[in-house]
Amino acid sequence: AVTADNASSNDTLVMELADRNAHFAGDMSRTRCFLHIVNLVAKSLICEFDAPKSKASMADDPELVKLTCRYRN
Repeated sequence: AVTADNASSNDTLVMELADRNAHFAGDMSRTRCFLHIVNLVAKSLICEFDAPKSKASMADDPELVKLTCRYRN
């Protein structure tokens, strides 16, 4: 089994391992980082209750910029 965060490079790693090792079940053997997913969901939910912020004030948190206000303008 492989435990990794949600980066796309880890998807590639799992596919390569499955191609090279017949006993490796590929995506079925991958556990995504649960806490990373919880963190992303929490940031997304909190964003819904925040007052709109300027993009300059969010520049220090790139993940928050991606999640925030894509529906607000």
